[in-house]
Amino acid sequence: MFYGQRELVIDDKSRVVLPSLYRDQFTGGKCFLTLGMDSCIQIYPKEVFEEKAKEIMQLNDFSREAREIKRTYLGNTFEIQIDSHNRILLPKTLSNKVSIDQKVMIVGVYDHLEMWDYSLYLQKEKEAEAAYEQNAQALLGKKE
Repeated sequence: MFYGQRELVIDDKSRVVLPSLYRDQFTGGKCFLTLGMDSCIQIYPKEVFEEKAKEIMQLNDFSREAREIKRTYLGNTFEIQIDSHNRILLPKTLSNKVSIDQKVMIVGVYDHLEMWDYSLYLQKEKEAEAAYEQNAQALLGKKE
């Protein structure tokens, strides 16, 4: 399970070190990076990525929206080798699409990680925290 958040810096070769808190969950020395929602990069262990991809592939090919989701999700996915120093290389394609600078925030979201441009994440986090109670009540309902 992924949780918490860590501030990281991308080196001059577009690599970032996976924090030790998360390393054990990536078996086989690989991870999958894909374009996430809200201008982030999602980082998946192989097993979780395969489950998500299967779910997406079940969408109807006769639907324009389904084809666009498949194309966007899978076309922006990269299988990345985790090197001996626990670094992952960020594909320029993804980092350019989400405007990631050198300082990033890695956020655990249960079955995957999200990588955000640091400044953008702080802004999104502030907005999300302001709406936290209202969103929880709307989505989870009142439990007494």
